[in-house]
Amino acid sequence: MLPDDQQPLAAELGIARFSQNSSYGAIAGLCNALGSLLTGIIVAHSLGVENTGVIAFALWIAMFAAAVADLGIQATLARYLPELIASDRPRDADRLAAYLQRRIALSCCAALALFICYGVWDWRTGRAGSAVWGLIGVACALQALAGFTYGYLRGIQRFHHVALTTAVSLGVQLVLVAVGSLTFGIPGALVGYCAGSAVPAALALRSVHGIGPLASDIRVRAWRYALYAWAGALSSTLVWSRAEVFFLNRSTGSAAVGLFTVGVTLANLASQGPMLLTAGLLPYFAQRFGKGAFAEMGEAYAAATRMLAFLVFPACFGMAAVLPVLLPMLYGQDFAGAIPAASILLVGAGIGSAAFVGSSLVMAVDRSDFIFLSGLLAAALTVIAGFTVIPASGLMGAACARAAIQVAVVAFGSWFIYFRLRFPLPFAALAKLLLAALSCGAAARLCLLVTSPASLPAAILSGGVVYLVTVRALRALPASDIERLRAVVRPLPGWLRSSTEFALWVISPPPGRGHRSAPAGAPAQPLSTAIESKGGHSGN
Repeated sequence: MLPDDQQPLAAELGIARFSQNSSYGAIAGLCNALGSLLTGIIVAHSLGVENTGVIAFALWIAMFAAAVADLGIQATLARYLPELIASDRPRDADRLAAYLQRRIALSCCAALALFICYGVWDWRTGRAGSAVWGLIGVACALQALAGFTYGYLRGIQRFHHVALTTAVSLGVQLVLVAVGSLTFGIPGALVGYCAGSAVPAALALRSVHGIGPLASDIRVRAWRYALYAWAGALSSTLVWSRAEVFFLNRSTGSAAVGLFTVGVTLANLASQGPMLLTAGLLPYFAQRFGKGAFAEMGEAYAAATRMLAFLVFPACFGMAAVLPVLLPMLYGQDFAGAIPAASILLVGAGIGSAAFVGSSLVMAVDRSDFIFLSGLLAAALTVIAGFTVIPASGLMGAACARAAIQVAVVAFGSWFIYFRLRFPLPFAALAKLLLAALSCGAAARLCLLVTSPASLPAAILSGGVVYLVTVRALRALPASDIERLRAVVRPLPGWLRSSTEFALWVISPPPGRGHRSAPAGAPAQPLSTAIESKGGHSGN
């Protein structure tokens, strides 16, 4: 334990690191979302609706296979490395990383060999496109290795390296997908996607300095966690990725897959950037759990949920409102049929993404078994919908089923966190933020009475202004959350920081001279201090 006079300083340093990690995590998330959007646009304009569906189906197979090959290792690194480092066991952290590195390497080699063997068998039967299976295997192995790199970097809290690696990968992927799809069609586009994962995958093969045997207690805990996280990730891949493309491809064809993929991409773009502002939450929760600081965890969970909803709700509802102009402008008029389904997907993504904080909390308290259980339930519902709703209703059935299952998973997870883990849920704030987001969407749609690209800037501006004014009028966010958001955006680039700080000023101007407050530029109130002042308590 630290001396009493050093504990407030340690708490503020922890919050500062969390804010910095969240900022870099947001940059990485925006790179991922923009990469998915821009490469999708390139493929759509280069290959058309049906071939876009073929690419989407191949990438989904690679993603699911990578989740199988991962063995839960990425989540285990992000969960246990922070706890071991915070507990003054850095050598054990290195040994755990080296131990898991050997396992992921063997798993990736096995997955690649299986895809190559299937491709050879496919070629010997005389089927066209058998070489694509080898590329899918390469994509699977590279994605799994890249996941190890990102899990390791998050575990040792090198979030600036995560952001840099993601940005470099984005640049490589954009260039090679464009060149490959224009030159070689579907195989060339897949090569470009593989190249996007090559940089972080190469970093995963670097030597990890973990000399000596791994302690048995760590190995047992880590493998138990990894197995549950692995099983949960597999089921979650069916629910939160694009599992519907399998059933759409089977019952409707590649064109419907292409349209559905466009909707999912836009939903991810709206939700993923704000969602990954919380990239530093799992290490933060894991460190607090290791120290038994459950009250701090409860306060952080409530605050992070409010702040995430504040960002995700208007992004999703606002984008859904402007889709009639935005989607054809990005992808071309051939993809206009995706607008109704994309609107439903955006609404579902907005509600589902707000629960991402809860997933980090559940994983930090070593309840990956619940992640597995909820994921298994959602996967079962997805499979049932895949054999009933999707064949009957096609594209719209897939969109409605996906949104409904996501909302059901959120409700189940919220019940578990509130009634079983006994952490508080900010119900009133979430209801106010949802109302403000609906107002944002309504204002934006009113500006699109004439569906012209020229009306898009006015729609975005009016929706943003209405949202900020409504949040302020409803007092949806407490002043402490505004200060934390200001702390999070300080490391962002100048123009982005200035515009974000202006929006926060509209919601809640800094207190004047007559108010007691910290000086300008001071850090937000530490979560531990806020908890002590409230006398709150949360149990495990």
